[in-house]
Amino acid sequence: MQMEMRLMVYGQVDLDRQGGTRMKIIFVRHGEPDYCELEERSYTGFGIDLAPLSDKGRQQAQELSTNLLLPSAEIIISSAVTRALETASYVACVTGLPLRVEPLLHEWQVYESGTDNFEKARTMFLENNGELLPNSPIQYETATEMKSRFVECMSKYREHQTVVVVAHRMLMRQFVPNEKIDFCQVIECELEI
Repeated sequence: MQMEMRLMVYGQVDLDRQGGTRMKIIFVRHGEPDYCELEERSYTGFGIDLAPLSDKGRQQAQELSTNLLLPSAEIIISSAVTRALETASYVACVTGLPLRVEPLLHEWQVYESGTDNFEKARTMFLENNGELLPNSPIQYETATEMKSRFVECMSKYREHQTVVVVAHRMLMRQFVPNEKIDFCQVIECELEI
């Protein structure tokens, strides 16, 4: 069963940058992670980002790697977070595309630890359209900050016309209208970088 979930989105992200380059981005959300071992050991913060894919996540990544859209890219650029990098490794092995790891493609930042705080912050982020209110009880990365770090990261790859970016839902949502993005979902868009 091949995953053929894709949405065509063509638009520009305006971050008051001049002289950018149009780039086709094939966004891929990482496969399903397995946090069990890390939760048993009480890992928090960036420690939880060490979680590998679950068995189901590996199956998703294997199915993803046969997506016919992926070989149209020139390079795979992956978040350094384990679940994204493991997903990208399956795609790189099957497509033969070069793989680059980018720490700036990390997951959305919530500056308080714990799953409850993450979910509260996510709700606040969505309710406030990506803004952080001055009296916010939980501090988190804003939509503008996420977009800025993405564009900063991708500016290193301006010589490429089409790239695969393996990353995370909250980061991807800043550039595509999808409210729900499934594990290993492929979403194509064109951005000014």
